[in-house]
Amino acid sequence: MLHKLNAFYSGTILLAIILLLSITVPLFMTEPSVQQFKYNFDQKSLKIPPFSPSEEHWFGTDRNGKDLFYVIVDGAKYTIFFAFVITLARMLLSFIGGLVFKRLFKKSWVSGLLQGFQFVPQSLIVLFVLSPLLFYELRTQSVFSYTETLLIQLFVLVAVGIFPLGKIIAETADSLSQNEYVTCAKHMGASPLQITARHILPHLWPRLFVLAGRQFSQVLTLMLHLAIYHLFIGGVKITSGQVHDQFNNFATVSNEWTGLISMYHRELMLEPFVVMIPVAAYTVLILCVNVMTKSLEKSFDKRTLY
Repeated sequence: MLHKLNAFYSGTILLAIILLLSITVPLFMTEPSVQQFKYNFDQKSLKIPPFSPSEEHWFGTDRNGKDLFYVIVDGAKYTIFFAFVITLARMLLSFIGGLVFKRLFKKSWVSGLLQGFQFVPQSLIVLFVLSPLLFYELRTQSVFSYTETLLIQLFVLVAVGIFPLGKIIAETADSLSQNEYVTCAKHMGASPLQITARHILPHLWPRLFVLAGRQFSQVLTLMLHLAIYHLFIGGVKITSGQVHDQFNNFATVSNEWTGLISMYHRELMLEPFVVMIPVAAYTVLILCVNVMTKSLEKSFDKRTLY
């Protein structure tokens, strides 16, 4: 059991280091100025961005000359915090709804309705809801501010996950209530509140922590799916890539990692390191969460989970 918990602690420590660096580095380090070109007088050579990784730019720069190290470090906190807030809100609302409306979730029409939505990707629902609200014409500006955009995205991303997660929690609580010791407590006159507090919650808590880890990974995946369609967390900045607007450039406002991956995907066949650096950072984040979740799941006794 110790080696499983060590994996959990390793993932937690690495995640904490990433978050700490993302918070502190921008406070003590100003963003490097954008360099449009580099001219070597000795070799009489001219270089234009993107610049490869070097001592001056540890991760290199993108095609606009922005330092990738600063961008990655700065965007980590937004990626982690936003996914964490969505996960926490989903778990809290689903926990309350799953226990309070446990009988409602057991009804056939509710169960059938939620079962049908399992075949509809959450990213598709969010895309249909947010696209008319957050996209705007190239020659205009977004109707919503940065804070309003975040709140709208937060509300929609939380809403699409509440009912499926609430159904899981309600079914788990109902399964625990079928145990013999719960039946005995009912015959002895225990109230539903006492049964829930003393007999269901102690066995439900471990399951909730595992569910929270899975939800965190699902939220990160959902954010990446939305970023493919240029729905970036915090909003999108649309600029023209050509004089006559044949091509539009979509840039993330907050530097969050899924938005960076979507922004730089065109560089895959040109300068692969530009897109592979945010991909690597995103992969490490997903790996940390999955390792923590898996180690928690294995460390808990199966009788406690199920």
